[in-house]
Amino acid sequence: MRTVSMEGELVSLRPLRLEDAGALGAVLRDGRVTRMLPPRVRRETGVDFVRRALDAHREGRGRAFAIRPRGAPTPIGQVRLFAWDRGERHAELGYWLRRKDWGRGYGTEAVRLACRYGFATMSLNRVEARVVAGNLRSAGALERVGFHREGLLRRSARLGRGWADEWMYGLLRGELRRGRSGPSGHRAPRLRRSET
Repeated sequence: MRTVSMEGELVSLRPLRLEDAGALGAVLRDGRVTRMLPPRVRRETGVDFVRRALDAHREGRGRAFAIRPRGAPTPIGQVRLFAWDRGERHAELGYWLRRKDWGRGYGTEAVRLACRYGFATMSLNRVEARVVAGNLRSAGALERVGFHREGLLRRSARLGRGWADEWMYGLLRGELRRGRSGPSGHRAPRLRRSET
């Protein structure tokens, strides 16, 4: 399967590459970014994370993208579809961004583009996401794209020495909301195919 590069109003997504490890490693060293991520990710270096994501891609278990502001060369985060079940046609979504870029709409648009790719190219029927309960910024990004909060997973996330509840979100084919670029409405993302 060929992976698609995408451009939205604010960000572009392209397939994750090993050379992204340095920029993503710097993001992973920020405790405010990682504090609500799974313990495995909190312990990883940028190289560890990128290698694991690329292994999943090669093995057909997911797709991973670097998030870049439009026109910028350096990734500020990542979004990926993982735990891909081809038979059941669903996958899980995970994403994180550099802290100084929070609140700019980058995460919401990256999530929208990744889900669009999942439905169009991976033939998904459902995308799932877990958010630590109380993480309103991440939950808001999912809800703006069309995800529905479907339930509570009690004490399912390991945070520090304790446990936290997680909100379970789901997005079905046909529920993805279009974004807005301002008063004039939405400009559809441009797709470019690349061999990876």
